[in-house]
Amino acid sequence: MFFKLILENENGDKIDMTTTANQYMTSKIEGLNPPAGTVSTSSYAGMNGSYLNNAFIEKRNIVIHFEMRGVNIEQKRHLLYKVVKPSRYIKIYYSTKNIDVYAEGYVETCEVNNFEELTNGQVSILCPDIYWYSTVSQMAYYSYLNGAFTFPFSIDDKGVPLGKYNYSQIFTVINEGDETGFTLEITAHSQHENAASTFTIYNADTDEYLQITGQIMGGDVITITTKTGNKTITLDRNGERKNIINRLVSGSTWLTMREGKNRFRLWAWGLENLTVKLIHTDAYLGV
Repeated sequence: MFFKLILENENGDKIDMTTTANQYMTSKIEGLNPPAGTVSTSSYAGMNGSYLNNAFIEKRNIVIHFEMRGVNIEQKRHLLYKVVKPSRYIKIYYSTKNIDVYAEGYVETCEVNNFEELTNGQVSILCPDIYWYSTVSQMAYYSYLNGAFTFPFSIDDKGVPLGKYNYSQIFTVINEGDETGFTLEITAHSQHENAASTFTIYNADTDEYLQITGQIMGGDVITITTKTGNKTITLDRNGERKNIINRLVSGSTWLTMREGKNRFRLWAWGLENLTVKLIHTDAYLGV
């Protein structure tokens, strides 16, 4: 099977583990499949069977087995050490004919056998975030006024529209990966001092919602992230960024992007003064 594997450190330095057989030859990659699950159960007293306490997925462990071939083996080894450093952040890009994804983690070990007839080794990476993510994100937009001015164009006596009012308040997004969170960016038009308040996003199919209370001023940018392990609500006002998770209304749900078709509905006092962008990246347990 044809594949490509690239490692990138926090400084942006990259090393291609599949360039040619004359440099690095990746012979095996562990950790492409879904990570192991942990299931805890307890027995009933005097009854058959048991009941579930909890179940969760362990961290991902990616192990890359490789060989070094050709000339300048020592130079290649030091190049590997420069990019892949134990305990440091690393980003793994993996692609085949049908998929192009990445995972993020931290280097556990980088071992090279220097005194063997064939120089080989392995890199072990631990990924607290269990998903492989698509390198391309999907974006859905809401704006009360949609642009309609296009080129090339000609204007007849009837004129042409420069914009159209948008009366639909529903996002539709197709998630081709596993269920995961998303990011929502809410921008208030700067020409309105008190642009909006009480912003709410609903799952149009389940009626679950996420709502933040309080005034949204002109120029405000509110970012909501619903990803497990990174659930945040921040406000950027006049260049100052602060946490406003305390404005989350009781009863709200950290909405997720479920598998398949997802529909979300927006509501706010002054919604027409807001531009909303939903950003979603397909996530996969196994590739």
